Amino acid sequence: MPNTAAAARRPRTLKLGLVLYPGCMPAGLFAAADMVRACNLRSGNERVAIDWVAAESGPMAVENGPPIQAASLMNETHWDALLLPGHWATSADALDASMQGQRALIDALRRLPRRTALWSYCAGVPLVAASGLLDGLMATATWWLQPWLAERYPAVRWQSASTVADGRIVTAAGPGGYLPLLLDRLGGLFGLAVLRDVQNVLVLPHPRQRHPAFEAVEPVALRDAALRELLWFAQKTPAHALDLPCAAAQMKVSVRTLCRRVQDATGLSAGDWLRRIKLSQVGEALRHSRSPLKTICDDLGFSSESSLHRAFRDLTGLAPAAYRRTFGEPPPSSGALSRP
Repeated sequence: MPNTAAAARRPRTLKLGLVLYPGCMPAGLFAAADMVRACNLRSGNERVAIDWVAAESGPMAVENGPPIQAASLMNETHWDALLLPGHWATSADALDASMQGQRALIDALRRLPRRTALWSYCAGVPLVAASGLLDGLMATATWWLQPWLAERYPAVRWQSASTVADGRIVTAAGPGGYLPLLLDRLGGLFGLAVLRDVQNVLVLPHPRQRHPAFEAVEPVALRDAALRELLWFAQKTPAHALDLPCAAAQMKVSVRTLCRRVQDATGLSAGDWLRRIKLSQVGEALRHSRSPLKTICDDLGFSSESSLHRAFRDLTGLAPAAYRRTFGEPPPSSGALSRP
């Protein structure tokens, strides 16, 4: 007789669909398939079952590769989660033009059951935004697309972060965004020990370096929905205007309650946490742009360049210029093709 007790204890297999669409860049999907297979083998259980899916039937012409035939259609099978990759775009105008040909995919995304988790990265995120599924939610995207996205989709709460989880939807920035996204999702499913062994075996890109001082202000690390809302508010508020009474009023709680909730969720005092949010934005600007510190200071609302320089150095141990040399992306060689 089958061991019903053992069957009841066995975790349910998560059905993950790898989404193909015309012109998509499938490298992250292949990496995801390799990671899932390795995690299943290492754990001894098929915790995640993958399949290739599309909004339309027939072979799919992808970027820089042969046509790929999807095994299933998105809206004809139940998926626990879908992984949506980006596509090649060298400018916001080029992205806008390429999205015009993705109506079938956008409509299929719009018709997904509400229980389906949706994971996307890079230029796949605008497709999710076009479907309306990000309205009212926090999300991130590749840095040079964010001004265009903020104007085109103002109902989305765009974040300056590498990965953002808001309910069932997870978004990640950059063409390599699939890696931190998957490390977070698969780590929760398989455990960190399995994931560490898989990373040692597979040839994977290294995750983006991030100074540990900013880990506590990553939206993906926050379980308290009200604090995620407050983080979004703090990012939009000039640094000189952000203080404890202002933050407590935004949460509709007392300053004492605010301090307790932040301490419980992050291990930091509320004032330190709010300060790190603004300094994290400085770090992102240093990483992704060549803007002088004076411009960053003015954009983020710090009272003076000298006070910003001192606060950033005290927190990270690095002057802003040294931080840019250590964590910054190399400057583009020429033209928009070098954009991440």
